[in-house]
Amino acid sequence: MKKTYLYLGKEYPLEIRVGQKNVIELSDKFYLGIPNINRAEFYLESWYKQQARKLIIERVYLYAKRYGLNFNSVEVGRVAATTRWGSCSSDKNLHFNWKLIMAPIEAIDYVVAHELSHLTELNHSKLFWENVRKMFPLYRSSRTWLRRNGHLLNL
Repeated sequence: MKKTYLYLGKEYPLEIRVGQKNVIELSDKFYLGIPNINRAEFYLESWYKQQARKLIIERVYLYAKRYGLNFNSVEVGRVAATTRWGSCSSDKNLHFNWKLIMAPIEAIDYVVAHELSHLTELNHSKLFWENVRKMFPLYRSSRTWLRRNGHLLNL
């Protein structure tokens, strides 16, 4: 059992606080409202997935609207490969790894811009990277952050 957990790039210690309204509450710490610490990661994963769906889908719609992009669907869950943070199919279906919610918002926005750029360029050409840069100018630092720290985005 880990002692700290990442959320939006910041570490929070875990503490049991039985009797609180919700099973998981976040403020200065992650507070677990059940006495069984062995179930913490089960509840944390569920909470993370819920937060990831809300935030990532919100960011996808924000960027898509801003840049006039259309997609068929957006899903947040598991992505096939553990090192992949997102994917875009030729049918314009977007998929994002829920574990991104542990990364800083800039890293999330980079992955959103990356996958949205695949709506017009289904490759990693020069034009593709130019589209990513237009949407998210500081993409290189977030890309580097994910490469260096992506292994930390786990329960």
